[in-house]
Amino acid sequence: MTVSLLGAMCWGSALAQASVPTTKTRVIYFGLQNQADFELKVKPVFDSTANCKSCEILNYTPYTTEGAVDEPAMHERIANLPADTSFVFFDYNLRSNEQSKALLEALNKRADSGMIVVGTAGAPRENEASGPLTRTVLGQVHNAVIIGELGDRDRLMPAAFYGPEMLTALRPPKDKMGQGQAPLIFAANLAENWNKRSPQQWTDHFKIKKSKNRKIWMDLNDLF
Repeated sequence: MTVSLLGAMCWGSALAQASVPTTKTRVIYFGLQNQADFELKVKPVFDSTANCKSCEILNYTPYTTEGAVDEPAMHERIANLPADTSFVFFDYNLRSNEQSKALLEALNKRADSGMIVVGTAGAPRENEASGPLTRTVLGQVHNAVIIGELGDRDRLMPAAFYGPEMLTALRPPKDKMGQGQAPLIFAANLAENWNKRSPQQWTDHFKIKKSKNRKIWMDLNDLF
């Protein structure tokens, strides 16, 4: 009888553990890549860097019927994110103007609700001059975690947007320099460590790290 009781208890414990849902870390991606390039160039880098079976990156970029990125529809997708979104990763940045106003408002509404927006410092488009992050969309998103990219001699990539709104700039692998993958690598590391803190704790953590660190550019080991 004792053996039966112990067996029942063990079986019940196993069932209880099996019924506990696995928490996924879901990163919602927005970028200027088409779906094929996302699958070939973005997702593999994220998956290999995050090294996390419960982490995934989902391309939520809107497309036209022809398969082109539908930038005017970005703000609508931001307003209708999946309920299980962990944080948003924006793989491009653009100047703030009247046309981008709806996108900025949608991002700030999400940020004010407690969601973290991670993004690249980015660079101006062709025939546009560089400038401060304060004049960009991501540079005006509340508590955005903005990551730049370093090139040779640990200098910011030329023509990139710049300013103190940037948390740090990272050096990507040598064979990936100049391809804008440093922010994606940061997002993958954040996803891997996501469940260690709440969104608000992550925001405070990065602010404290930046205020106390004396390096010009913190690296991943400083942040995670």
